Amino acid sequence: MKRANAWRVAVGLVVASVAVAAEGPDEVRLGGQVKKTAGVVKSAEAGDIACYLTLVDARGAEFTEMADFELCEAKLVGRRVRLTYRLEQVASAKCEGDPDCKLTDTVPLIVKADPVDGPAPKPAAKVGTSTSFCAVGEQVVFECRTGKGKTVSVCASGPAAGPALHYRFGVAGAAPELALARAAARGGNDPYAGGGAAWLRFRSGAHAYVVYTGIGNWGPRGEKVEKQGLVVEKGGAAIAHMPCSGPVKSELGPDWFELARIERGDDEFLIPE
Repeated sequence: MKRANAWRVAVGLVVASVAVAAEGPDEVRLGGQVKKTAGVVKSAEAGDIACYLTLVDARGAEFTEMADFELCEAKLVGRRVRLTYRLEQVASAKCEGDPDCKLTDTVPLIVKADPVDGPAPKPAAKVGTSTSFCAVGEQVVFECRTGKGKTVSVCASGPAAGPALHYRFGVAGAAPELALARAAARGGNDPYAGGGAAWLRFRSGAHAYVVYTGIGNWGPRGEKVEKQGLVVEKGGAAIAHMPCSGPVKSELGPDWFELARIERGDDEFLIPE
């Protein structure tokens, strides 16, 4: 049985299952729905009930399907894949992200995305520019370079109240190595001696990605020092810290959190030393 997940539980009954080999059909029917079984992955974003894969089929048409959370971490962006679906239970949309909600829906879920050989269709337009992952029309909420040519961008689009949020990481100008959506985001503000900090956490399965900015009396003689960067967590523990290595753009703070309806919940975060 797959790992337990707060947002998805395995079906406790016998359910229909479809496995599609590399030479299989382009479409299958499952749970009364017709699903495409092949395409090039354009993005993978973790939502509150599943990973959302957006793909481009052989005709250049985009489609988005729910997938196992683990596929958001599989580095599939830009690859042609063959999809395997299975009927699974996921947290109902009526739960609105509440982890204690017991309501479920049964949906066709992508459980495998196997890379296949062969030429890929012309890739979709890149997100952002050569220096940013935020596209024209998106607000830069947080952004900086983290060393080794990598950029982290948090972008907002849509209405000011409750905008769509996107976490993107990788080499700006190319397809992001990792992309996560608003549904996974939690944030907060914390006071520090001589200042304070603001942070925003995006969860994806066992991993979480926290962008932060702060100022405090952290200097060798207690002088004020600014800190900004990205922390990667696994199972609640920090496994990587990437301080910003260049100019930082940030809207993080109480005013923006209130405007964007970002909640803190039970989340905590400490600025790395």
